Amino acid sequence: MEKTHLAQQEEPVLEELDREECLRLLATQTVGRVAVSQPGWAPHVVPVNYVVPGDSIVFRTDEGMKLRLAVTEPVSFEVDFADAFHQTGWSVLVQGLAYQASEWEIEVENLHIDTFAPGDKRCWIRIVPHRITGRRIRVPVAPVFDPRGYL
Repeated sequence: MEKTHLAQQEEPVLEELDREECLRLLATQTVGRVAVSQPGWAPHVVPVNYVVPGDSIVFRTDEGMKLRLAVTEPVSFEVDFADAFHQTGWSVLVQGLAYQASEWEIEVENLHIDTFAPGDKRCWIRIVPHRITGRRIRVPVAPVFDPRGYL
């Protein structure tokens, strides 16, 4: 009869992610939240569908407040993933400036963004990151103890 025993799980670990890992994680999702400043008011935060060409964030939007504020004020863009069952997850924050990009510049024919919200969404916005930070919380797996030894 084979007996194995798992030691108790260790405490969760919070780790800082480097830029490359943040960009890799950003590319695994399709929905993020863009936050734009409103002078004299709380930030305006909305979900958007996006893609990550290179090291920038691109999303589509309609004309309106989001577009107007995004191209005149600094922006933040946040994406996260949480596994409630395992109590693990990650979060990536991109801070920078955004501008309305031309279809030619972003090679629209090579980018595909399925937008969840209805509307034309003909304005392409590119966020140029000045800072990308991320954190991941994970629970280390305890080693398996096998009383038979290694031989």
